[in-house]
Amino acid sequence: MEVGRIYKVDIEDFDMNGYGVAHIESKVVFVKGALKGERVTAKIENIHKKYAFAEVVDILDASIDRQKPECPYYELCGGCDMMHMKYEVECKIKEGRLKQTFRRFKDVEFHPIIQNRNLLGYRNKVMMPFKTDEDGDSHYGFYEKKSHKIVSIDQCIISDDITNDIIYYINRFLNIFHIKIYDEDTHKGLFREVMIRHTALNEYMVVIVATHDYDFSVLVKYLVEEFKQIKSIYLNINPERTNVVLGDKYKLLYGNPVIIEDILTHKFQVSPQSFMQVNHDQCERLYAEALKLADLRNDMTVIDAYCGMGSITLNIARRVKKVYGIEIVPSAIENAKENMKLNNITNAEFICGPCEEEIVKLVNKEKINAIFFDPPRKGCEQKFLDTVIQMEIPQIVYISCNVATCARDCAYLEENGYKVVEATPVDLFSRTLHVEVIAVISKKTA
Repeated sequence: MEVGRIYKVDIEDFDMNGYGVAHIESKVVFVKGALKGERVTAKIENIHKKYAFAEVVDILDASIDRQKPECPYYELCGGCDMMHMKYEVECKIKEGRLKQTFRRFKDVEFHPIIQNRNLLGYRNKVMMPFKTDEDGDSHYGFYEKKSHKIVSIDQCIISDDITNDIIYYINRFLNIFHIKIYDEDTHKGLFREVMIRHTALNEYMVVIVATHDYDFSVLVKYLVEEFKQIKSIYLNINPERTNVVLGDKYKLLYGNPVIIEDILTHKFQVSPQSFMQVNHDQCERLYAEALKLADLRNDMTVIDAYCGMGSITLNIARRVKKVYGIEIVPSAIENAKENMKLNNITNAEFICGPCEEEIVKLVNKEKINAIFFDPPRKGCEQKFLDTVIQMEIPQIVYISCNVATCARDCAYLEENGYKVVEATPVDLFSRTLHVEVIAVISKKTA
């Protein structure tokens, strides 16, 4: 087997990332873009001791599960991974990934994946970078697969129409007024990116990211005249030579400092920095499933760790005696407190500080019946898990956007007196490889 050489292969199965599985010279080969049951030609990209990776060159015998990707940029753009297969197959792969990653845990009840009813137009937040071509004209798009090169697009079909129209309008303005696009290589130029987020209440927020302060009043005027749904426009200033998109400084250029979201009949103020799931409808199904699996009662006291703006916390509050939300980011806690007032909730309390320290204080003060946590992709710090273990909190509801780090943390909990009981995959990120998971973990009884 040689890197760069093309082989004819039969695809025997899928791996848990949706790659086709084949064999060449008794070595396992993972073939990107191939479906189970197909015969393809595949080009070897890299070789390891026990396996290799390849990419489809031609489809010789197509699967009935193959479909034409809805997006014309699919082959180049690095945003989506699974548009070449029917959605039912994508869901089976994601269910399989959860079961495969959780295979070490015995007697887990796996629930069917909660499918997305809207495969297109579901994203409520978009970060769109811009570039300049040889003629000095600006373009926008997402990064090419395995690259930091921008693929020019006209629209993203997993984003909504209004978002696409706003971005198109901004790009026209940049070209008409000859606004210099930021160049990562030379560290010159003004306009870096635009972030657009919107809510189920049809309120839009636009965040212009630039290297320094600038008078965007003409653009602001045109945008609010053209798009009545825009309720807030910010300038974010990021002068640093970095791949991190957003800087620390925000300047409100128009409208309200927040837009309002509705999640399971609760209202939430959303700022530029707020964490919010990118798929509103699936977020509601995710939260509803987590609350159902937790089997909450009105005599319970619950902790919501990594609570952010309180979107899970305040939905818990309606079902229990008391809930505490803990978050280390001060602005998120202030946001959560405002959301508590907005919903007239009196049995929630938000605490700013390290979760592992604040949990100890709460457990020493009163009995805690359950804890929810929804950590970043990297999962939980061991210090935090050690605290949960030492405090012997009887039930954990773990929500994660990374099945691998969730499984790692669950394994540590099982080694220390807990048992993974149930798990549900939720498809928040349709047409991509990513899948959300809810795991219920209970304290083992003697």
